[in-house]
Amino acid sequence: MSAQVKWEKIKEARSFCEYLEEEKIEYQYCIKHPEVLGCDESKRYYQRFRDYIGESYGICKHLVLRERKGEKRYFLIVTDENKSVDLKKLKERLDCGKLEFASKEELETFLKTYPGNVSIFHLLYETEQKVNLVLDQELLEYPSLAFHPLYNGMSVFLEPQEVIKFLQKMNRTVEMIEIPRISGKCLVKEA
Repeated sequence: MSAQVKWEKIKEARSFCEYLEEEKIEYQYCIKHPEVLGCDESKRYYQRFRDYIGESYGICKHLVLRERKGEKRYFLIVTDENKSVDLKKLKERLDCGKLEFASKEELETFLKTYPGNVSIFHLLYETEQKVNLVLDQELLEYPSLAFHPLYNGMSVFLEPQEVIKFLQKMNRTVEMIEIPRISGKCLVKEA
C-alpha cells in the first residue's frame, strides 16, 4: 500500500470515528497501530496498550461467506477471534447451501474493502443489503468489542449495545445466533 493510499485510509478511519460521535455512538478507545491482517496480530498490538484499555474485551473476527449453490446469498459472520467456526453446522443453522469464502473481488464489490481489512462497519457501503449480517450472541457477553474503523491500522473499542445502536441507525437487520464451533479443536497449545 502506497503512502498516499495509507494516508487516505487513516483519514477515512478518523472521519468514521467522527461519524460515530455525531451519531451519538460511543466508543471507549480508538488506537492507531501498524496495519494488521488478522486477529492474532491485533491481539499482539493491543497488549502494548493493556495499561490503557485493560484486558476485558473481545476481538471480533469477520468472515464473509457465500452460498456456493442455491440462492447464492452472502453472509458477514462476526464472532470471537478464538472461535474456529464449523461451516457445516453454520450452514444448517442458517438454512442455506454449502458455504465458501467470498472472493477478493466480491469483498471489493459489496463492502469496498479487501481481505484482512473487513469490519462490521463496512456495511455502511453495502446499501442494497445483499450481505446478511450474522452476529455471534456470545459477543454480547463482553464488556467491550474491538473493531477496525474501516482501516486495519486503527481499532475502536465499543460496548456491544453501541454496536447494536450503530446497526439500528443503519436500519440493518442482524441475525443473532450462537455461531457453532468446530468441536474437539484445542485452542490452547500444551507445553
